[in-house]
Amino acid sequence: MRAVEFPSLEAEVAFLRGLTTVHRMADDIIEDCFERGLDLDTGLDVFLTQCARMVHAVAGFVSIRGTRGPVLTRVLGELGADVFEAAHWSGARRLEDGRMLFCTQLTLGRLNLGGLGLVMEGRFEEDGGRTVMKLVEAIGEQLDTSVLGFLALMDGRSALERLDELAVDDDATPVAHGRIGRYEVVMPLGTGGMAQVLVVRLRGPEGLGRLVALKRILPHLATDPLIVQQFLDEARIGLRLSHPNLVTVYDTGEAQGAYYIAMELVRGVDLDRLLHAMGKPLPPALAVAVVVQGLLGLHAAHTLKGDDGAPLHLVHRDMSPHNLMVGFDGRVKVLDFGVAKARMQRTVTLPGIVKGKPLYMSPEQARGERLDARSDLFAMGLILFEALTGVRPFDKGEETASMYAICEAELSRPRVISLPLWDVLSVALAKKPGDRFRSAQEMADRLVEVIPPGRDSDLAKLMTTYFPDKLRELSRLDRTAAEKSKSEQTRVRPAAKPST
Repeated sequence: MRAVEFPSLEAEVAFLRGLTTVHRMADDIIEDCFERGLDLDTGLDVFLTQCARMVHAVAGFVSIRGTRGPVLTRVLGELGADVFEAAHWSGARRLEDGRMLFCTQLTLGRLNLGGLGLVMEGRFEEDGGRTVMKLVEAIGEQLDTSVLGFLALMDGRSALERLDELAVDDDATPVAHGRIGRYEVVMPLGTGGMAQVLVVRLRGPEGLGRLVALKRILPHLATDPLIVQQFLDEARIGLRLSHPNLVTVYDTGEAQGAYYIAMELVRGVDLDRLLHAMGKPLPPALAVAVVVQGLLGLHAAHTLKGDDGAPLHLVHRDMSPHNLMVGFDGRVKVLDFGVAKARMQRTVTLPGIVKGKPLYMSPEQARGERLDARSDLFAMGLILFEALTGVRPFDKGEETASMYAICEAELSRPRVISLPLWDVLSVALAKKPGDRFRSAQEMADRLVEVIPPGRDSDLAKLMTTYFPDKLRELSRLDRTAAEKSKSEQTRVRPAAKPST
């Protein structure tokens, strides 16, 4: 790793803290994989996502190679480059969209195991990105060691040969990669700041072969009492919620010292990814269709009552395009409802890095005031504005400036938004909660009056057009689950009694 002079004592301390965090996290992830019999791809998914969050990277990749080429590749966000080309790069490269990609090679002596890269926004004028590159190289060096530790405990003759054994043909039947309780892990689906979501197969006489999504607390956070309490709160709320536009929670439990939530596997992508893939705004009828479905899900949660009949007064608090999942069937689902996030900022501030921007907060949330359901309506107004224009209305490129704009700046009507639709948006985006719609249902009704929403089949067609590979992957998993269920039921079917 190249020696770099830090621009300040604060930057050096931040770097050392980040390095310590990476070492501890990598150890926890590897230990977790072995305890639960999970495969390397599950560990890579957690490692990549958490390292990206730590340095505020907006995208990234890890690509592991064997003797014949790539065997495991995990991509986070929109990379902006071909991952298999980038896996051979070293150093910092400016991408076409202005972001910077920091790449490092994964090596063990003379052995090259692949590459790692993180994409960041910022000018990096203070030190040209050298400090960031140093931390990315340190992350890569830790990953080298972790991969070697993982392979050392697997059967095989050499590191590359062991990696070859992990390669899966696109048409091959997905196999189980460990178990969590009564669920067989099929593949990682994604990782956030608190939990990882896996595609798992339910094992049991009541549902052989059924695929569900399983959310589990990340291994390095599993002993944090606050995180555990948040997770259990989410589970309790999720089990109460029931609506076509909310994700169905089936089960919650604890296995091997870690809590999990089993829920509906939503076959689709989030609205943020859809807008990015399109590279242009949604047609008004489809934008309204997405938002109206989201509002109906919100209304069901906002009006939920407890066992005593009293309102629970649930507020999502984190509505954004990331939390609106658009399915291949045209159905929209609200994700992660009711989690009172404590925002554990396990992050490192380095020169030139732009922190995450609170672009979907309501004015009262930005001021730290008490929230009610109308805060979520403000966020839905912002989401609709972005879906119609491709622009985040209060994005000023810096957190404090964006929050100030949310509280004080007035929006003018873009030409692409009709006057009747703008009238609805103006109410949703009123600075004072009392000037907004009284409920999510009322906002949805007004939108439907102004613009008839597109049909589910139109949304489904759009999804199929932009994400054919994702649809094929999900279809393959469904076929595999059905075939496995059929074969297991045949295997346990009792023999026919002989005729008398």
